[in-house]
Amino acid sequence: MKQFAIIIPAYKPGETCRKLIDDIIKANFQSIIVIDDGSGKEFEPIFHAISSIPQVTLLRHAVNQGKGRALKTAFHYILNNSLPHKAVITVDADGQHLVSDMMKVAKQMSRKTNAVVLGNRDFSEKEVPFRSFFGNRCTRLLFRLSTGTVLTDTQTGLRGIPTKHLPQLLRVTGERFEYEMNMLAALKPENIPIEEVPIQTVYLEENKSSHFHPLRDSFHIYKVFLFYALSGAASFAIDIGLYALFIKLWREDAPELFIVIATITARFLSALFNYYVNRNKVFKQGSRNSFIRYYLLAAFIMLISAGSVHFLYAEWLGRGEIVLKVIVDAILFIFGFIIQRAWVFRKE
Repeated sequence: MKQFAIIIPAYKPGETCRKLIDDIIKANFQSIIVIDDGSGKEFEPIFHAISSIPQVTLLRHAVNQGKGRALKTAFHYILNNSLPHKAVITVDADGQHLVSDMMKVAKQMSRKTNAVVLGNRDFSEKEVPFRSFFGNRCTRLLFRLSTGTVLTDTQTGLRGIPTKHLPQLLRVTGERFEYEMNMLAALKPENIPIEEVPIQTVYLEENKSSHFHPLRDSFHIYKVFLFYALSGAASFAIDIGLYALFIKLWREDAPELFIVIATITARFLSALFNYYVNRNKVFKQGSRNSFIRYYLLAAFIMLISAGSVHFLYAEWLGRGEIVLKVIVDAILFIFGFIIQRAWVFRKE
């Protein structure tokens, strides 16, 4: 197992961390990098004992900087010192990853030398805490919508990463738990294949040892979609307000086409606002081509919206044109997010 380095970010670890390291060494892994992420003086005895183990390299943060930064610190250390490892395996310090599962990841990496290998847990098991089950379901859905990549477990900390990909992953933004999600999102654009292997689902004392804060860290993970939703809500309000105004203005003058005309005019004005916000505040990337892509997408969505509402109004209901537009545009909203992140504002 000389070709693999085990990376363990540790923040205020318990005795399970020392036992985990002993088990890793028994499995013949010979290089273990532990990052003390600003745990404080209270945990000095634990890290002192760990640092005395010949196979362990201890890296330290003076203050807590987050799991993402701890992983980056280890990646930098490996690259700066030109260590001869072909791959790294990241492991959580709380004992929830079994050495047998690390072996599974290592074996899969030996077969798929270019792929990032993820250990995926089965969240349908009875012992899985509800917050973990619910969080995984939500994150899987949002991840699939935003990246087009289908993964079983987007929050797994057990990951095998070929060393040659570390420079690309160091450019990924994020300092805390969101870095792991951003890392997964970056794999497809970087043409890095993903493999999954099933691992044991272990939760010790209802996962009390986890430093994941549901509100704070979920915000970091979901914030791109949340900001997109806020941008969309503001644009939607402008669009609906203008749409209702134009309906009143043109209902009598153009009884056959007033819905189409009102939709096109309102969408054109609200799209100007939405493009600026999404380019500069939400996705924070893009190119000169993004403007063209955005309006191609906006035109397509606008035609689908206008056509759908017009058809439903004229051929089916004959009333409720504003309610119909709300329903149709809510469906198109999610479609728009997928296309904007994957195509319109993609990193060139």
